Amino acid sequence: EHGIMEEGTTLHLTASMAAGLAATATCSPFDFIKTRMMNEGARYDYNSWKCFTQSVAKEGPLSLYKGAFANWLRLGPHTIVTFLVYERARDWFGVKPV
Repeated sequence: EHGIMEEGTTLHLTASMAAGLAATATCSPFDFIKTRMMNEGARYDYNSWKCFTQSVAKEGPLSLYKGAFANWLRLGPHTIVTFLVYERARDWFGVKPV
C-alpha cells in the first residue's frame, strides 16, 4: 500500500536495525567524549568542549566514532528486540499501524 515493504516482521526488523544504526551514529560522539573525559579529564584542565575540539583537531572528526562498533553491539540488539516486541504487542492488542 505504501511502497517498498509490507507490514510485517521483515519491515520491523529492517526498520529496527536502521534505528539501532541511527542511535549508534548519534550517541557515539557523546560516548567518546564522556569516556575521554573520564580517562583524562581529572589530569588536565579539561572540559567537554576542549575535549571535543582537541580530539577533532589532533585525530580528525572520525575519532569521535572510536568504539562505535562496540557501541552498536550494545545498542543494536537492544533496539531490534525493543521494536520487534513493541510491534508484536501492538498486533496482540489490535492497534493498527500508522
